[in-house]
Amino acid sequence: MARFQEDYKTLEQALNGTYMVDQLKSLASQISKNNPTRKAELAAHIASTVFKDIDTILAYLDPMAMNALAEAVYNWSGCFKSKPFFAKYSALPQTESKGGRGSMHLMYLFFINGKIPPDLMAILEKKIKRPAPEKIDYEDLDDDPEMTVRETAHAACMNLNALLTMVKENQIRVSPKTGRATAATVKKISAHLCEGDFYDAEDLDPIQAFAWPLLLQGGGLAAIDGNFLKLTRAGTLALKKDLAKGIQTIWKKWEKTKIIDEFSQVTVIKGQRSAKGRTMTSPVRRRPVINGVLTCLEPGRWVSVDEVERFMRSESQTFEMTNYDWKLYFGDPHYGLLDYNDTWSLLQLRYLLIYLFQYGATLGLVDVSYKYPDNARPDFQSCWGADDEPFLSLCDGLMQIRLNDLGAYVLGLSTDYNAVDPRDFEIHDTDILYTGKGIPTPDHSLYLDKIADQTEAGRWQVSLVSLLNALKAGETLKDINAFITQITQEKPGKNLEKLFEKAEERSSAVVDRGKATLLECHGDIRKQILTDKEMGRLCLPAGDRHLVILPEKEALFARYLETLGIIIG
Repeated sequence: MARFQEDYKTLEQALNGTYMVDQLKSLASQISKNNPTRKAELAAHIASTVFKDIDTILAYLDPMAMNALAEAVYNWSGCFKSKPFFAKYSALPQTESKGGRGSMHLMYLFFINGKIPPDLMAILEKKIKRPAPEKIDYEDLDDDPEMTVRETAHAACMNLNALLTMVKENQIRVSPKTGRATAATVKKISAHLCEGDFYDAEDLDPIQAFAWPLLLQGGGLAAIDGNFLKLTRAGTLALKKDLAKGIQTIWKKWEKTKIIDEFSQVTVIKGQRSAKGRTMTSPVRRRPVINGVLTCLEPGRWVSVDEVERFMRSESQTFEMTNYDWKLYFGDPHYGLLDYNDTWSLLQLRYLLIYLFQYGATLGLVDVSYKYPDNARPDFQSCWGADDEPFLSLCDGLMQIRLNDLGAYVLGLSTDYNAVDPRDFEIHDTDILYTGKGIPTPDHSLYLDKIADQTEAGRWQVSLVSLLNALKAGETLKDINAFITQITQEKPGKNLEKLFEKAEERSSAVVDRGKATLLECHGDIRKQILTDKEMGRLCLPAGDRHLVILPEKEALFARYLETLGIIIG
């Protein structure tokens, strides 16, 4: 079924304008007898017969051909799209005729240059059932012992807190030009990751530790300041208030960032930066497509990446990876050109794997089941120049994903993430006890770690020391009290109230009122100043030879001093 080239309004026009006499005779012989011989009369006769005996003619078609008609009529505006059709049905309709010269398969009566004429479309809409909607086939988790399963949401929130804290402490050194972290910084990040990176093998580069500094920048939570990252206002807010909201902010902004093309890490494929950087399409055009597919997933159910990729092609939710396929190659630009091969699995599938694994799973949107990347997807090894490569991408080992609660929240499929039931926390004397299912959210556990000491899993003890340490770190007793009341729906008991009173007393007994100026004075002048009606109110004695000017009184003190004919040296 060739590409449609003419905008024919009727079946008769399309038949007469497209086919030769022998082809029309072949089609006519399959649906009627005693057919005319002249071309125009044949076209008119075939069209008339089709509209008259449409039910009989449709009965001649096999089920696969009927599926093709149904998809074209209801989903593809009358056109036939072979790639989405094959992705959905795993086969193509038969279009080859067994006859001799000029013989035409009956499918060409409907698809003329790849498209159904409008008047025939109107009839088929009344005669053909709408095709079954495409659906995603979910599956059980693969129990292969080589597979590693990671639930990512909790670790991602903990890692975001750790990375933002490192940024706040000026520990994330990056290249001012690329924004990528230095090798030493990547190693430092790896050591701070909750549950570690996805692979701990020394021969494999880090996945999460490489991605996090880029995600913070692309997501607007950090910005380059010289050779280091600094927190933005959004980053400060995420660190203090809501980590899940911070991840949602990153993901939304990442869709439009140009800080990196995720596919650039597939270094085995050469030529990506030829044509002055225009060989590859912008990832800004690819990411929304994948994000749209993720919203089609049912949270909490495992699905293979291959099935996600099949669903994408079936629903025509696809994207282009290159502007010039022929500039990409393995090994040698003269022999290893990619356009000698079907590039979908080499480009689009690999980009999907990297996007889901290195960035989606790092941010905790999808749980993952994966194995060591070596020979996990050997589909590329038949390409010239690639037969000795163990993998195209570190993410080749990703096999299954599961959209989790955090992913559903980030993608807008739910309105909150891990909302805490007030019954999940209780106050026992000066202890706060978690009684809910699973583990507390990172935001709650991290804040409890700030204000109390964890004595065992799910139990935090509030003490005078823990409260004073929290106050020293910038928290307030009002906020701490409000937090405890919010998560427990209880008023603090007498013992806890006493701790708050002691903390208030200890934290207000000595108060920093700002910097003061220390002056050294000669004995007689010092006495004169202290006894002066105006200047005596602006300073205090300090030892035998010094005066301290009260904060913000320096200029007034200097003016009064000058009236005595004295200046500050």
